Amino acid sequence: MKKTALQFLRDGKRDLEEGAYNNAIFYAEEAVQLYIKTVLLELFATEIRSHDIRSLLSSLSLNLEESGYSRFSQEIRDLARSYRDALTDLENAYINSRCGGIEYNKEQVEELIKIAEKVINKLEEISKNVKLGKE
Repeated sequence: MKKTALQFLRDGKRDLEEGAYNNAIFYAEEAVQLYIKTVLLELFATEIRSHDIRSLLSSLSLNLEESGYSRFSQEIRDLARSYRDALTDLENAYINSRCGGIEYNKEQVEELIKIAEKVINKLEEISKNVKLGKE
């Protein structure tokens, strides 16, 4: 599923370059959402139906904390706090890009795609370092 999430991110970048900004932001949100869900499933066998990125990050942080990975849990909380507004924008953009009504511009989408990449990179870093049973 990580491959699919990364493909969504590439699709978002492609659509950004082609000027399809609403599609680009849709793919960026999907990439982050799916990547978080994949990490939760891989590390904790936890499947969550939520589409809310911040809730998914909160679940990941809680699972990490409960498994003795306080440092990584804190890193997720810090990430969510640092990018709170952008993550909210991504969540809203997902809905708005599907329902219409709002048009996104290049600068908005570029920024959100950069943040999506940062979130995914941090998740991958944590995922590679979590070995259940020891920190």
